[in-house]
Amino acid sequence: MTKLTKKEYILKAAKLYGLTNYEIEALEKHLDGVMPNEFIERRNKRLFQMYEIYQSKEYNDRMDTDENGIINLDDYSFIVSKRRLLNSKIGEFWVISSNLDSYLATRPHSPYIKEKFYNISEKNNFLLPQIAKQMSLPTTTYYKGKYLTNNEEKDKIAFFTKNFIRAGETLIEGSTIYKRKRDTKRVSFESLLESADKYVKKYYKKHKLPLDDLEEKREEIRRGLIKQTMFNKIVCNDNESNEKWGLVTEEDSSKIRLAPLFSFDYCCGVPTNTKSYHRVIQRRKEDIESFVFEYGKEEWFRDWLKENVLTLDVDKAIKNMKEETGVCLTQEEEEYYKFTFDRTLPRVRDAFNQIQNRNDSPRGFLERRNNQTGRDEER
Repeated sequence: MTKLTKKEYILKAAKLYGLTNYEIEALEKHLDGVMPNEFIERRNKRLFQMYEIYQSKEYNDRMDTDENGIINLDDYSFIVSKRRLLNSKIGEFWVISSNLDSYLATRPHSPYIKEKFYNISEKNNFLLPQIAKQMSLPTTTYYKGKYLTNNEEKDKIAFFTKNFIRAGETLIEGSTIYKRKRDTKRVSFESLLESADKYVKKYYKKHKLPLDDLEEKREEIRRGLIKQTMFNKIVCNDNESNEKWGLVTEEDSSKIRLAPLFSFDYCCGVPTNTKSYHRVIQRRKEDIESFVFEYGKEEWFRDWLKENVLTLDVDKAIKNMKEETGVCLTQEEEEYYKFTFDRTLPRVRDAFNQIQNRNDSPRGFLERRNNQTGRDEER
């Protein structure tokens, strides 16, 4: 593999570190000799040191888990950035390795979780992304990591993910997009969808993006939010607050997309010590069946349930988790998760079967014909 030049390496590292375009432009002029500035080099000393490591025998091709499924940062050359947290909104810091991979470090569990739930909350972050992948949902993949600080002898534990947002992207939290009108534990999902749709339309207008793409993007984000909500119901997510979802924007191209799933702490029976927020439809309904009945009116949703939800394989998810992250479950933990999904998945299946029976009945045929007639008359 061809190595990067000094300029290429340092400018790429600067973007991963979270420098602004103005700072990167000044750094580029310094490297080109157009406008040399010793202050710029001193200020970005760590980037130049990383390039020296990149050129040396200490260079790490990639960070990887050890035999215990742990990324030990002390085995690698890296720098830490908190500046990039301004774009990610979540996490403790970013790690940039000497091969210019970047990982977001997050806490192993929320501070609002009781100690007796720590273990299952931590395991949620490794297993549930595998469930999400089977449901064809974009999701973060977490790895367990540890590191020593200068002032402590005991290793600190963190979770690392490299597929949350990329350099140059920014997370717009759901709380910025949709503001609840009053202090309530219920999150109106209909209002959430409407607010997200308005935000996307305004974003396209502001950045003068092709209107030909707008309808496709609106539908892509709408469907993604519906799928994420269905996932939340299946994994019994006790915190569907507006801080737990968002849209990702890209600085250079002005692209916008739905953020991948990134919050799993409060799932599978882990309660929050603070308020628990739940997405509801028709003002109060938050149960699985109601969501299946509501969006099961749409063919794409029924197809998705049939192909990606009713086929969920928990054993496969556990196996994939171990292969990808190195994390294993005890026999007791496996039984716990299987018990959880044995309670939720049959409810999805029963509701889906009711929809299918209704659609296959003579009454269902008449309803479909009347709906089609109505649409024809509107045209």
